[in-house]
Amino acid sequence: MGRQCYCSKGYLAGLALLLLVCGCSTGGGQGVAFRDDFEDPRGTWASDQCEQFDRGYAGGEYFIELHEPNWFVWSNPGAQFDDVSVEVDARLSDGSQDGHFGVLCRYADADSFYYLAISADGYYAIFGREGGGELDVLSGDGDGMTFSPIIRTGAQTNSIQAVCQGDELSLYVNGELLETVVDSTHSKGDVGLGAGSGPEGDARVQFDDFAATRP
Repeated sequence: MGRQCYCSKGYLAGLALLLLVCGCSTGGGQGVAFRDDFEDPRGTWASDQCEQFDRGYAGGEYFIELHEPNWFVWSNPGAQFDDVSVEVDARLSDGSQDGHFGVLCRYADADSFYYLAISADGYYAIFGREGGGELDVLSGDGDGMTFSPIIRTGAQTNSIQAVCQGDELSLYVNGELLETVVDSTHSKGDVGLGAGSGPEGDARVQFDDFAATRP
């Protein structure tokens, strides 16, 4: 099955950002543990360029680079799970710190998934999207991203881990649990990587050592 790309508008609750949401997935997942160090540029992650963003392999890492304000872009490897632990090393290598980046789990399609993310200025959130509606903040008080001193700021690398097990979604950063929320909207789907730009626009995020395993 070939790559399928989607594009739709969504609203990021609490941050008052209108996002143009784009993603790409590769079909044919076998439901087994998946790991990728991004050394092989012929892998299953999307590689493409357009006016609003670029994404692909470079220097043994995977990158998402955004050129427009308030854009959210993701990519999926095509690996299906119900309960899953998703982990990656990620850093903002260039651009504004007002965006966010992280991992996806239980991705059914472009309209339905969970996204667990941090920002380079020290904030985090657990998001959910259902039926093509708003990208809702499930963590904290639901009004926006929450600050944590555990998150390394600037261009420093953070280890981001999402454990999506049963109806619990837990976000760990650098080995420390930041928050667990309960939500039963999505029960299975693909995993992935995501990055979004803020009002200032340009941002490039680098990912390495991706792992999706059964918790």
